[in-house]
Amino acid sequence: MVGKWWNKIQLYFNYGEPLPVHLIGRGSLLLLVMFLGFDSISGSDLWKNSVTGSWSLISGNTEQSEYSASSVFERKGDLKIGTTLLKDTELRFALSHTRGILNDSLYQNDGEASILFDIMAHQTFSPFLLTSWEYDSTAGLESRTEMGAGLKWALGHGFSISAAALLELEDYVGESKITQVRWSFRPKFKKTFSSGMTMNYMVFFKPIQGNFGNYLLEHNVAIEVPTTIKWLTVKLTVEDDYNSHPPEGVKKWDSEVNVGVTINF
Repeated sequence: MVGKWWNKIQLYFNYGEPLPVHLIGRGSLLLLVMFLGFDSISGSDLWKNSVTGSWSLISGNTEQSEYSASSVFERKGDLKIGTTLLKDTELRFALSHTRGILNDSLYQNDGEASILFDIMAHQTFSPFLLTSWEYDSTAGLESRTEMGAGLKWALGHGFSISAAALLELEDYVGESKITQVRWSFRPKFKKTFSSGMTMNYMVFFKPIQGNFGNYLLEHNVAIEVPTTIKWLTVKLTVEDDYNSHPPEGVKKWDSEVNVGVTINF
């Protein structure tokens, strides 16, 4: 019995799959080195870090294994790089990966790595730089890399809107790589309640320059509930992704609901 379950667990770390899990591990190590380097040149301000994960394993009539993991490294406050002092900045590194196998068939394998640099983050208007890399092999997406800049407008009471211009490199299985400009428009609501629970609600509308009928639509809700342990919270996320022009054989909608625990340090 133990051997059978161990064989199931090993499927999580099968390096023979496309876009393997060990890339996430290497990315985590790279980001760790990067943020330690930033801190060494920018002063003694503390980072706020968290790791979230969930895991399920079923054996018997149904053979299923699935896990989801993410990590966030975030620094807020004045940032000094050399002789340059950037007031009220936010630097955020994020990683995520989800993988699921049903009866030896891979049904989910997606993830994302992103960096956000927000200048004057808590002012009414704040410019920002961002870059991200994502993949979803079960939807045919080998990779999508985006780099760009934008402006955020804080409306008050937890509401904000932002707009950004992105240079994008997109690679789908069986199709030629595409380099294009994509816009990103994002309303957001974030609130912390008296109980300590936080809610973060975002919608992204991302059309291609010159063709607003070809777009990505992303909907994300994240709720964190504190526990009696200071560094431990329960996190619920709901994500919906829509691609108006997916490759042949790929559905337009993808939805995911995930409940996990977050360790803050």
